[in-house]
Amino acid sequence: MKNIMRLLVVCLMLIMGTQVSFANSDEETLQEGADITSIHRLALAMPLYQQVDKDAPDKAELSKIFYDASRVSRLSVASYNTVADSINSTKSIDILALDRRTAAKYFKEDVADYANAYVVLTVANNSRTTFFFDVYQSGTNQLLYTYKIQANRSEKDSIATFNTLCEQFYKHFERAVEAQLKEKNKN
Repeated sequence: MKNIMRLLVVCLMLIMGTQVSFANSDEETLQEGADITSIHRLALAMPLYQQVDKDAPDKAELSKIFYDASRVSRLSVASYNTVADSINSTKSIDILALDRRTAAKYFKEDVADYANAYVVLTVANNSRTTFFFDVYQSGTNQLLYTYKIQANRSEKDSIATFNTLCEQFYKHFERAVEAQLKEKNKN
């Protein structure tokens, strides 16, 4: 009986250790005084990303993955192309045809007409792929919330990996909003 219990404990420790070792490391920060509960619509900026691996998604695919991953949350999300089309129809400025810096300038100036906040995804391709999500208040461009998630070494730069990392952002952001709302209601 003792040996069976020992075996059971060792198996349980092995299973728990395996789950922890395959978990992506992440970190989130809510800026002091930031109110993320007032965000009703989130716009997605063009990701800051350079494709390194030829099998990895390109920038357009990443933008689509980032938008499609929003299905795991209850947030209203506007894609970059939706905002760009709206800016083009109202101001006659095609930010899709402009260089990155000029397009970002017009996006920041006009995104307040379409969303309460916007999120910028930055991808670092080092030995481990790291996604940085920065949520800014539309109009003021004040940083409200940051989320960093790092892929495991064994995960390749693929659509599935990028989708998982983006889904984690939406889940964590939604939890942060709910936690702040609970804290507000408590006071």
